[in-house]
Amino acid sequence: MTIKNQLAGIIAAAIVLSFAACKKEDTATNPGTTSSSSLSDMIGEKNANPDEADLTADAVARHGHNDGYLYTESNATAHNEILCYKQHSDGSLSHESTVASGGTGIGIFQGLGLDVQGALALSANHEWLFAVNAGSNTISSFEVHNDGSIALAHTVSSGGTAPVSLCCYHHYLYVVNSVTSNICGYTVGAGGTLTAIPGSNLPLSSAASGPAQIAFSPNGEYLYITEKMTNKICSFDVDPAGLASFDQAFSSTGNTPFGFSIARDNFLVVSNANVSGGMAVSHGSSATSYSGVNPGTITAVNGAVANNQTAACWVATTKYGRFAYIANAGSDDISSYYVAPSGALYLVHASAVSTGAAPKDLCVAANNYYVYGLNTGAQTIGGYHRAFLGDLASIGTTSGLPEFATGLVAW
Repeated sequence: MTIKNQLAGIIAAAIVLSFAACKKEDTATNPGTTSSSSLSDMIGEKNANPDEADLTADAVARHGHNDGYLYTESNATAHNEILCYKQHSDGSLSHESTVASGGTGIGIFQGLGLDVQGALALSANHEWLFAVNAGSNTISSFEVHNDGSIALAHTVSSGGTAPVSLCCYHHYLYVVNSVTSNICGYTVGAGGTLTAIPGSNLPLSSAASGPAQIAFSPNGEYLYITEKMTNKICSFDVDPAGLASFDQAFSSTGNTPFGFSIARDNFLVVSNANVSGGMAVSHGSSATSYSGVNPGTITAVNGAVANNQTAACWVATTKYGRFAYIANAGSDDISSYYVAPSGALYLVHASAVSTGAAPKDLCVAANNYYVYGLNTGAQTIGGYHRAFLGDLASIGTTSGLPEFATGLVAW
């Protein structure tokens, strides 16, 4: 039997079992758990889902010996630091070095720690790492060496108070500041020098918007920011010179939009933490897929798709954008969703795997085989290997993280 035929059989069996489980886990009113629609969309890929193909025996053997590197930051108030880890072929991590960030963290912020997505960002070629220093209102750039080690290059003002999330596209970098609810842009020059772009310091939709994340569209022509306090997703046009201008604020489909990630190059998968009265509604979280990311006209595809977990906040998508993983900080697990060719979102596993206490940031390793999660309550990094149809299996934890660690990126 060929690998292709083996894969087809495994997928077919897994679909039946997975979606049978979904019917037990989820409410009938959830538009993203209609088994027939989900199955139809899965079959539509004709067993050619590239994210699934990366899990075949041949693919694992091919990339199984490729080591990678992973980074997080301490967010400590005395002095912020970047922690560097080596990812081994079996998915385990070893701490390689700790580098001063050039600023300070904020420790507990608004009673919850630095609860945002995107405190760290990597350039597309992995040449540069960028970090927020929320306590000193600065951002820093680091040169990334071939062995995964980093060196501080430049530290500049964030253009506001409490920078929490940043993103880069080519040689442009943008940061969003939480307390002042504004963004600011920079060019990344020779040696990692950061130079503010004149006119790029712009307000969000409200003076108290509670930004959770900022990110570029895949084509670099738009910036998107989720606003927890206003239930909006802001967009900014970005011209060829890197200058942003406010475009519009979309009403979120789902309460308390938080983290997000790009799927299939033109869909925005956003977690909805569903906070009410300062607390996440128990078993009330969901996620929404929006189309039109590149043209800047985002529209919810199939509504807020419930996962029946608590405090769904951090989102990571697989290499080809067919699956999205969401960390549920209140229920200590990770959910998995399938993203159909239409962008429609379908819950596969409400709880694909249990995690350590208070899982937050997530990332998918460059080899597309491993997923890592930052468990702030347990002060660990959880490692998981992907399995067919959005499943995850734990491969152990790395302990000894700082109490307020935040941000997680890998290459």
